[in-house]
Amino acid sequence: LGANIRCLSPIDRDLLAVSKDGAGSVVANWCAEDFPSAASEGAAAGGAAEEGAEAGAEEEGEGDSGMRRFKLPAPVTAACLDPTGSKRLAFGGGENDVKIFDVARGEVSWKAKNMPENYLCLRIPVKLSSLQWATEMAPSKSLLIAGTTDGKVRLYDTSAQRRPLFELQIGHKSGQGTGGYTGTGDDMARPVNCSAVAKTHDGSWSIFLGNTMGVLREYDLRNLSSCKACPIKPGRKSHLDWAAKQLPLRRGYRGIMGAVRDIDVHSSGSVLAAVGLGRFAFVFETKRKKMISKVYMKQKLCSVLLSDESYSNAKGAGSDDEDDDGDITGEEREDRKRASSGCVDEGEGPGDDEVQEGFSSDEGEGGGEGEGGDEGEEGGGGAEEGEGEDEEEGSTAAAEAAAALAKRRKLAKRKKPKARAAGAGRKKARKADP
Repeated sequence: LGANIRCLSPIDRDLLAVSKDGAGSVVANWCAEDFPSAASEGAAAGGAAEEGAEAGAEEEGEGDSGMRRFKLPAPVTAACLDPTGSKRLAFGGGENDVKIFDVARGEVSWKAKNMPENYLCLRIPVKLSSLQWATEMAPSKSLLIAGTTDGKVRLYDTSAQRRPLFELQIGHKSGQGTGGYTGTGDDMARPVNCSAVAKTHDGSWSIFLGNTMGVLREYDLRNLSSCKACPIKPGRKSHLDWAAKQLPLRRGYRGIMGAVRDIDVHSSGSVLAAVGLGRFAFVFETKRKKMISKVYMKQKLCSVLLSDESYSNAKGAGSDDEDDDGDITGEEREDRKRASSGCVDEGEGPGDDEVQEGFSSDEGEGGGEGEGGDEGEEGGGGAEEGEGEDEEEGSTAAAEAAAALAKRRKLAKRKKPKARAAGAGRKKARKADP
């Protein structure tokens, strides 16, 4: 199939593969039971090569072996097959702007134009790094979303025009990333490594974008079905403001270490997985943007794929999940504090009662043996209960006293006279003079 594969997608019963240098191939009957063996492929290719010219031999050999090859303009950084089944392949990379290749006809059917010059009459460079179709969201249009290495997102409508409808700078006004070590705002434009268009848990469509700093963002696509070309030239803030309204930021996902190389969303839209150079596979819930799993994979990862099996949260949702997760309710932390401090609640178990009785019997040893000893123990237990009540009353009284003291200090600070201005004394003297 070739090296540096940029796209590997099934087409009906065939398999489509596109490499970085633009070499593409379609392997026939890849998903069928009667897939041709390697020996039959080699024999068919050798017999075809002996018949005539190289071109004719290549075509016959490819036809016999079930593999059809084609060549695309290079370089190819990203390639994506239309999910609606139209056999259209969108590709591009670097200064090679977006193009659409018709796999059935074997020719390029659409070529994009670059953004118009900015308000300074300067050419905007083409730095394509990712491509995603949005035709499932809006079947009446032919939408393409492209990410660039300078941290921008472009929207194309191939059925309306060749130029992008708008260009959005990631992090404009909202969704700004932070430094991996310092935590401060990151103003530098980071490349968009990967993207994914999918349905979320509530049935709405979103695009997920990951960059080289481990920042994963989710943008809302609900406005794109009625979006038109931006009337403002690119490069101005007003253009970015207009684009931010068409493609608003929904949420961001935190906790990813290393560059994000691939994203995949579950068919239910409730879970997404992200992998990258940090050697971890991260799983998030799209409803609460919470990381629910983090698995160390021992090597740098470049792709991920989630199965179509139904997703069921092991911890459950709602109250069950909140009971299990101490980060949300704080109950686990309270239990740990109680265990470390040795505090025991009333009626926790028979073992705790026995320990309390033992201490009470030591205090009431003078009561004698037998029934007298038991009475002494009971009396000691009653004394303990009384002491516990006194301690509770004392703690509440101390808390009330501390609150009253804090209130007095607050009032005293408010009543404290402010420093007078330089002319305050003169004004007072003028009022005193008749």
